Amino acid sequence: MIDVFQVADLLVSHAVRTYGEEIDIIGYYGSYAQGMASDRSDLDIFYIPADGKNPPVNRAVLIDGILFDFWPITWDTMERFASGYARGWAHAPALVYHAKVLYSHSDISAVRLANLRQHVIDLQQPESRPQMIRRAQEQFEDVCKHIGKLRLAVASDSVTDVRHVGWQLIGSVLECLALMNQVFFDRGGDHIMEQLSRLQVQPEDLAHLITIISTAADSNAIAEAAEALARGTRHLLSQCQPADSAQSAASNQFHNAYPEINDQIRKVVSACQQQHGVAASFEAWCVQHEVSLMMAEAVGTAGFHPGVNFISEYLAPYRSIGLPDLIGDSFSDMHTVADHAALFDSRLRRWLCEQSVGLDEYSSVDEFAQSLSRPRQERGTTRPV
Repeated sequence: MIDVFQVADLLVSHAVRTYGEEIDIIGYYGSYAQGMASDRSDLDIFYIPADGKNPPVNRAVLIDGILFDFWPITWDTMERFASGYARGWAHAPALVYHAKVLYSHSDISAVRLANLRQHVIDLQQPESRPQMIRRAQEQFEDVCKHIGKLRLAVASDSVTDVRHVGWQLIGSVLECLALMNQVFFDRGGDHIMEQLSRLQVQPEDLAHLITIISTAADSNAIAEAAEALARGTRHLLSQCQPADSAQSAASNQFHNAYPEINDQIRKVVSACQQQHGVAASFEAWCVQHEVSLMMAEAVGTAGFHPGVNFISEYLAPYRSIGLPDLIGDSFSDMHTVADHAALFDSRLRRWLCEQSVGLDEYSSVDEFAQSLSRPRQERGTTRPV
């Protein structure tokens, strides 16, 4: 059995002798850094070039069948690994967290790497939960993308395509769950199953669903398991409430917003008058989507995210003031849609005035000119008739 660190010493010595001034850190990670290596484990070695440098000492060699991978990682990339913005939070932080230093050009370089390790630790603390939940919610959009692609793959009748997308979906789901749980995996994808226990919060039958997606021979079975996994993940994300989720005053959310909302309503009515159903539906969707989001944020609706939740799941504030469901209208009846749009405008105007939100509408240029000398909260506060 070869001594892997003898090889590491050769690589480090050569790199430092040839380009020592251009290399800040040389280290290793993986199973050897974690004390879990076997006799045939690969040794993963990295070096961090000094800012602006690019010493060409990277090598990948096989010695007695063992891989020695010596590759460069810039400081910028190391920072992105620590935060999980490069290669994902589920796996990338492990490289930084478990890194063992073989060479450091200076104490400054060593401290810089130590600070990145501390950043990994900080992202696992309660104070970081709000941002990690938001990132998990944003990541779920990739899960939805893969579900859609998987359905198309099933229709193509190719298990290869289905399984390929299935693994993409598994990766996105695990990223969501790792962010939600504020944990990362210490080992690679070939050790997924044994690391699932790190996820304190996880969908029901997570291990079973991953097994079906990754091993089943039936495309429909894979698709059913994938959709169950996506539904379970969405349910957990929809229950998450970031600790900093707080009410934002309507005056902040709707400041200077009414003129554009009113213009959208006018477009709905105009499309109805011209019997353009698709145009009316599009404008109705735009205005209801925007206003429902703004109202949900104004009242601090728990944990909602448009990438995770259906609009019906955060419509309660919208409905509470009697705004009509424009999206749900039948666009074969243009008169009803137009009436609902007018009702929408009337009720929204009244609510905004009750919240002391200026409507920013004026009957003349002179009235607008006069308003410019008044405080913001007193401008354009026309009351509804």
